[in-house]
Amino acid sequence: MSLVINVLIYQIIWFLCVFKGDFGAFLSLGLLIGHLLWSPLRKADLQMMCVLLIMGLIIDGLISYAGVVSYRVDGVPIPFWLAVIWLALAILPHHSLRWLKGRPLLSSLFAAVGGPLAYWAGVKAGSATFNATLFSSLALLAIVWALFWPLAMSIANRLAPRDSSCNQHDQSGINTKGTQHV
Repeated sequence: MSLVINVLIYQIIWFLCVFKGDFGAFLSLGLLIGHLLWSPLRKADLQMMCVLLIMGLIIDGLISYAGVVSYRVDGVPIPFWLAVIWLALAILPHHSLRWLKGRPLLSSLFAAVGGPLAYWAGVKAGSATFNATLFSSLALLAIVWALFWPLAMSIANRLAPRDSSCNQHDQSGINTKGTQHV
């Protein structure tokens, strides 16, 4: 799968969910199905979706329960639109973020920045509110994501190793051994 298409699908889903809530989340389900139909790693993507959905329910449920973040729309334990964002996040590890597999320190640093920035963007968009100071909220989220994402990438690497044959193909369809991918 093309890195650009993979990132684009995720970003469209993020924007739909953050700006349109549950309606955007329902629209996003079609994009997730399209990704799965196109993905050469469908089974691993589905497994990752299950794993990250459960982890998202726990992580964001605890963050919400602890009062760090409040969402525009309540959900138990999180709003539906946020659960769909977690499903969308799960399509990245085997494709556009596969370079993070087997690199826990890099994964941790990447997540310590990217995770909190995604929440902050959601707050700026009006989908959520930080209930503590901006610095405290971002610092806590940086710690949570710095610990969580290397674990997620480790699970992803077990489901579909970074150097598996499906991942050795470039966008032209030719694998690293020079044979045509059909």
